[in-house]
Amino acid sequence: MAKRFKFRLATVLKIRKQREDAAKRVVADRLREVGQVQGEIDSLQDQILRELGMFRESHATGRIDVTQIARHRHWLIHLDQGVMLARTRLGELQDQLSGDRAALAEARKQVRVLEKLEERQYERYMKDLNRAETRELDEIGNIVHLRQRAVASA
Repeated sequence: MAKRFKFRLATVLKIRKQREDAAKRVVADRLREVGQVQGEIDSLQDQILRELGMFRESHATGRIDVTQIARHRHWLIHLDQGVMLARTRLGELQDQLSGDRAALAEARKQVRVLEKLEERQYERYMKDLNRAETRELDEIGNIVHLRQRAVASA
């Protein structure tokens, strides 16, 4: 009976798969952060549009209140600064995401290298096993043939 196939680098493959999974989690977390910041930007831009609408409505009455104009302007500046900060943060996150994706691609490549090696070793193992079985069957066939000749000549 032949030995069962055992990939000698199975532990290394397992560790590399764990690293790949960790890299996947990092990318997923970074994507979640990007989505949150993008949502923040969208929310701030919606607030800006609402504030501009309220500003126009207050001026549509024909009465101009300087204090109210100053408040609207101050709030719009605050919202614009929030958008700029969020966009800066979004750019940083996208740069980090790019690096995280590169790390994930490298981790995936490292796993794939070992998986291909395992496949090749398994194929070689199966060829050797088939070759041994064929030799065994040939030997049995020869023994049966020799016995039949011995019985026939006796």
